[in-house]
Parts: sequence; structure tokens; C-alpha cells
Amino acid sequence: MNFSKYRLSFSSEDDGTFWPGVVELPVEDIKQEKNIENKTIFNSNPRLFTALGLIILLSLFFTNKSSALILLIVAVLIASKEWFDMFEYGIIIPYPFLLFSSIAPMLIVYYYELSLIYISFFILPIGLIIYTGSFISYGIYEKFGSLFIFHTWFSLGITSIVFILKSNILFFTYFAIISISISDTLAYEIGRRYGKRKLIEHISPNKTIEGLIAGLLSGTIAMFTNLVINTQTTPLNALLISFIFICFGVLGDLFVSKIKRTLSVKDSSSLLPGHGGLLDRVDSYLLSFPVLLLFSQFSYLIP
Repeated sequence: MNFSKYRLSFSSEDDGTFWPGVVELPVEDIKQEKNIENKTIFNSNPRLFTALGLIILLSLFFTNKSSALILLIVAVLIASKEWFDMFEYGIIIPYPFLLFSSIAPMLIVYYYELSLIYISFFILPIGLIIYTGSFISYGIYEKFGSLFIFHTWFSLGITSIVFILKSNILFFTYFAIISISISDTLAYEIGRRYGKRKLIEHISPNKTIEGLIAGLLSGTIAMFTNLVINTQTTPLNALLISFIFICFGVLGDLFVSKIKRTLSVKDSSSLLPGHGGLLDRVDSYLLSFPVLLLFSQFSYLIP
């Protein structure tokens, strides 16, 4: 019989013999009692409370476009550091390179115009090659590849949000972000409660087809309402754009899940209880908003 799960409650001065004051308790029972005592409403569903906190924070900053831009810059500072840590760049690729990669095009688009974005996208590769000239080795090319993924995917994604923010009324961008959040939340909750069929188990084992359908429907309805109220888009076009917008949000989420699976990482960090890192929270926006930007630039092609 294994007695390792029992703990003797005598002090160091006791001689170890059994006496009526000594109580033997299973360690598992003690842990369960402590967990029950420490359990709070927040611990029971941290994901929901974190989501509510993020919505409140978003609402506070989206009172004007300047404060909204500040919030996006802060998000870049955090998400870039999470990417930096996941790929363990160290001194090979400095953290400021990632900041320049994402913040420079944001500021160019916000304060100047979209056509000048190429400036920042030329400067980074040149600076990177000059800096890393003394680090030439086989391993560095893996670092280069992940950095250029960040440079195209993350930087273009966050810059697209800035462009939509600049080009439309403030509440349009706000409700576009909320639409993705509604889609993510409903997909998670419905999938967790009622999901039975896995979506793509080898990439994201917790996602289900039932959750996907719930997320697509709820997100499309929310974005459709946003487009009809805050733009002059016709209902049919608004429905099409909304559906594609939410679909690319799902693809953005799966894209980051695939990267984390490759790195054997569950979350980009533990910053947000129930969600993981900030990068895990914003991944859906980084593919959906570039699509929205393309629709805005080529709207004349839509009948």
C-alpha cells in the first residue's frame, strides 16, 4: 500500500509515534478544500471577465481618434514583445526592429497617406541586413523568416486598423473591432458548451464546427449592422463584406494557432487571464482589417 499521499500533522519536536493528537489526512483532499476556499467568481470564468475589461478599456480610449491611436501603439508595444519572446530573437534581432516594423507604417498612414507606406517597408530590410551582417550563420535565416512574417502580417494588419480609423468615423472602427470580439466570444462559448465536431484539431483542438457557425453568424450580423448604420454601403454589399470580414478573422486566429503549434507554445504570454497574451487577443483583427481596407480601396468594383 502506498502511504505517500498521507501527511502526518505533527511538529518537528514530535518523536513521530502515533498519538491521539496526530491526524492523517489525504493530501488530495487538502488541495481540493483549498481550491474550494480560493475559488471566486473571477476564477470560475476568467475569460469572460477579461473580455469585459478589454471592452471597457477599448471604450475609454475610443472617445477620439488620437486616444484610439495611442491604444493601438500600446498594443503594438506589448504584442511585439510577445512575438520577440516566442521566437527568442535575443541580440540577433533587437526588439526595436519589431517596433519600427509596426509603428512606422502606422504613423505614416495616420499622419500622411497610404501611398507612402512603402517607405517603412523598404527601410527595415536595409537596416536589418546592415545590422546582422556580422551574424551570418545558418541559424539566422530562421530568425529572418519569422521577422518578415511579422513585418508583413502584423505590421500590415495593425496599419490597416489605423487606416480604417483615419478614413471613417470613429464608431465605425470601434464597432468593427467589437464585431470580431462578438464572433470570437460566441464561437468559444457555443463551442465549449455544445461543440462536438472538431474544426481543425491538429492546429487548434478546442475549436469546433458548431462554434465556427455561431461565430460567423453573430459576427456577420454585428458587422452588417455597423456597415448599414455608419456607411452608405447597400444591404447586399454590406452582407457580403461582413461575411468575408468575419471569415478572415477566423483565418487570422487559426494562423497564429498554427505558429504557436509549430513552436510548441500554448499562448503568446499569460498577460490576459483566460485569453493568453495580447497577441492571442488581436490575431483575428490582423487579417480581417486588411480585407476591409481592400474593400474600401476597390469599392468601385462592387456593383
